[in-house]
Amino acid sequence: MTTADPAEQGFGNSHIVEPRAGHPHTHTAILLHGRGSTGEEFSEELFEMFLSQVEGVDNPGDPRTTLADKLPTWRWVFPSSACTWNTTFEEWVPAWFEAYSLADPTSRQDLQPPGLRASAGPVDNADGAASRLVLGGISLGGATALWTLLGTNRPERPLGGFVVVSSWLPFANDVEKHLGRLGDGGGSDVHHFVLEMTEPLRLHIRHQQQQQQQQHQQYDKKPPSVLDTLIFGAHGRDDAFVDIELGRHAQQVLTGVGLTVQWHEYEGAEQEGHWIKEPEEMDDLKAFFDAVERRTL
Repeated sequence: MTTADPAEQGFGNSHIVEPRAGHPHTHTAILLHGRGSTGEEFSEELFEMFLSQVEGVDNPGDPRTTLADKLPTWRWVFPSSACTWNTTFEEWVPAWFEAYSLADPTSRQDLQPPGLRASAGPVDNADGAASRLVLGGISLGGATALWTLLGTNRPERPLGGFVVVSSWLPFANDVEKHLGRLGDGGGSDVHHFVLEMTEPLRLHIRHQQQQQQQQHQQYDKKPPSVLDTLIFGAHGRDDAFVDIELGRHAQQVLTGVGLTVQWHEYEGAEQEGHWIKEPEEMDDLKAFFDAVERRTL
């Protein structure tokens, strides 16, 4: 049986799908569910979705295949969040943090830091195999995972990949002011949560810039950085719950920080566009995971 990595356990109770029988464990994906869901439910819904059919190639007689079928050496970890009090609906719901409004994520941002702060540490504890780890999530889970990435205390270590679907970046404007392309910490009106959480990353960016400016010093190889993490970003143009402009803005902010985002847009997904488009987005996700494998095998 595969031993659980501390990074997997840090998010709490998880539903785990092990590698296919007869295949070694080579990579791990940790994927966070959206508001009102659970890890097990997210797993079931994700693995009920199929890639494009290739008749007679994958499974003769039934060409439909899932990500788990196509990536048999991957371990899939689906953590479940605790229930938090939702001020808008006045009830307890499963959620990584409280988002007062998905239509306007800047509304009541004071409610967001406790949950986001709690999400920042788990991946820092990964057992030395961060390059074989993909982190990500959908909707509220994607927003949470983004702060796991930006709030890392080990910015010198890239992940294998990152996936954010139908989501947004909480405190995006503040991140843009504080880090931007210069990482100079500018902006006296930046929220204290952003100042605190991104300080290791800001110092890391600044250190990289200083190295690049030292013309007399030659580097055979660029030092590793969390900014080298491959990012898959996707959003539905017809998303009725999280406007695509929020996703596009997140992509722009991440690019400004120095990350590279493979951006994809779709139409016609279930749940009024607030879900994964089948099979096109599934095909693109498979190609992304393949790229992660090629970098690490």
